[in-house]
Amino acid sequence: MMSKNKRPSRQAGRPALPNFSGQHLIRDKSLVRRMIELARLSPQPLVLDIGAGAGALTLPLAQEGWQVLAIENDSRIAEKLRGKIGETEGIRLVETDFLEMPLPRKPFGVVANIPFAITTAVLGRLMDHPAVPFRHGVLIVEFGAARRFTADPVTQARILGWRMQFDLKLAEPVSPDRFSPPPRVHCAILTVRRKNEPLVRPSDHARFMGLVTQALRVPGAPLHAALGPWFTPAQLKHLVKLLRVDRSVPVGALNERQWAAVFETIIRYVEPYRWPKAGGLFRW
Repeated sequence: MMSKNKRPSRQAGRPALPNFSGQHLIRDKSLVRRMIELARLSPQPLVLDIGAGAGALTLPLAQEGWQVLAIENDSRIAEKLRGKIGETEGIRLVETDFLEMPLPRKPFGVVANIPFAITTAVLGRLMDHPAVPFRHGVLIVEFGAARRFTADPVTQARILGWRMQFDLKLAEPVSPDRFSPPPRVHCAILTVRRKNEPLVRPSDHARFMGLVTQALRVPGAPLHAALGPWFTPAQLKHLVKLLRVDRSVPVGALNERQWAAVFETIIRYVEPYRWPKAGGLFRW
């Protein structure tokens, strides 16, 4: 659990403010078993438990044979968890802020009950940069967040970037009464798996993000207007035929495969000086 994540202010002279990250501990062992069952579908030897809290996931994961990196930012909770772990093999407890720690350099998975207030930031660290060796995740998140991450069509550039590299699925809803204290919102299990074949090459990801970050500034804008900075009228005519859409369709209505086709068309047919500049939300 990272329930009181205190960071120093970046502005001199101002005191640090607490960042309450909204962690709710799992109290239902059947939920733990279900998460482990889903994790077995895409196993990696190393698994991160982000916001390990009382060890509801940490200890069962180790018992199942995973090497577990338990991450806990609250020193008091970490000390209690350290006592629970004892001499248990396969667990390394790290008392730190996940958003600031260096990530593993070898492939890893994540099985975690993520603090709700930092869900997007956590997923960003895992999926913003395709070079991060994150392979799969089984995560407890707010139900609304899970729907936003998995909705079609994708109208947010950052989420679209994730979904070009990963398959995200709302596996099942989770009732608040399976946590202590119970959250005020419904939750869900979100599963994440890296695609065997990404829709955009990792080496092109930054340039792809430059394209969609600009094109999706106004998701309701017509396709021809949103993509006008890169395509000539003739190229745009070819593109809409390829996509099988009307030129006036909202740019935010395109699916992931259509975005892959847009990007590939730019690389193949548009003069390099007009290509989108590299962009994105990377920090690794």
